[in-house]
Amino acid sequence: MNYAFQLDNIKVRYNGELALDIEQLNIPANECMAVLGENGAGKSTLFHLLALLQKPDSGDISALGDKITDSQAKQRQKIGLVPQHPYMLPGTVKDNIRLALKLQKVDKARHTSQLQQALETVNLTQLADQTASTLSGGEQRRVAIARVLAFEPDILLLDEPFANLDSFHQRQLEDVITMLTNDAKRTVLFSTHDRLQASAITPHTIQLLKGKPVSAPLLNLFHGHYDGEIFHTKTLKIFAAEGSLSARHIAIDPLVITISTHAHSDSSARNQLPGRLTSISEAGKAVRLTVDCGDKFEVIISHQALSSLGLSLGDSLWISFKATAVTLL
Repeated sequence: MNYAFQLDNIKVRYNGELALDIEQLNIPANECMAVLGENGAGKSTLFHLLALLQKPDSGDISALGDKITDSQAKQRQKIGLVPQHPYMLPGTVKDNIRLALKLQKVDKARHTSQLQQALETVNLTQLADQTASTLSGGEQRRVAIARVLAFEPDILLLDEPFANLDSFHQRQLEDVITMLTNDAKRTVLFSTHDRLQASAITPHTIQLLKGKPVSAPLLNLFHGHYDGEIFHTKTLKIFAAEGSLSARHIAIDPLVITISTHAHSDSSARNQLPGRLTSISEAGKAVRLTVDCGDKFEVIISHQALSSLGLSLGDSLWISFKATAVTLL
């Protein structure tokens, strides 16, 4: 298999604290992957490493088969990063893209065609002559992507592309990224804290927790401590299967949580929690519920289940799940 990146024994520290601690991570080439994690998980630090803008304190990184050394100019031209807060340069949308092409030393004869292609890809052709600073946040995010796409990198890195966007602009950007994933000649990585949004775009994920890749689904992620039987959050006591007493987080897959309008005395699920339904939204072909039990749980059910339960916002209900469904981290 060809890899876009290979990371070995990577450590990055800020003020003595480990921000990234990656024993080994191989990222396939020519695929779309989502990097998942809460704020502070290390997503932006990882992207800065992959974009060759930052060096690890220790460890090795290879990009497209080449080990990264002090001379990185060759690899940098193959990697495009769109930061979480992209800066719009003075001038029009076209001016922003032309400058990127100049900085990347793209042949001037190709500027017009590559600029046009980039604008078409992000569906901004009609705004090419508008002053970039006057655009909405979602439009500016797409300009930033076009600015990188214009020089045709082999790897595209999108750091929190959906952050601070309303639902309309998020959907527009989802469409752009989905289209980019269909290009089998480009590697696309984007970071997000929303697992369901990521799964609507790609099934391939890297999940970070406190700077380390983990295999558990990072949804319904709670902090606390484990006493050997019960995991204690600030507000809840949750039965968990046997695990390490050093665990400080748990994760619970939303697909294994069941919903009912009353508690079940004969249930095999040791965790039964009363709560209030605070949100109902679509999640692909399913339905996503948010239930406030003191801590907020995300639950995935079918449209049929929603209809049969007759749920409405504000309803009181019960969630239940087995102790074995709780992953200790």
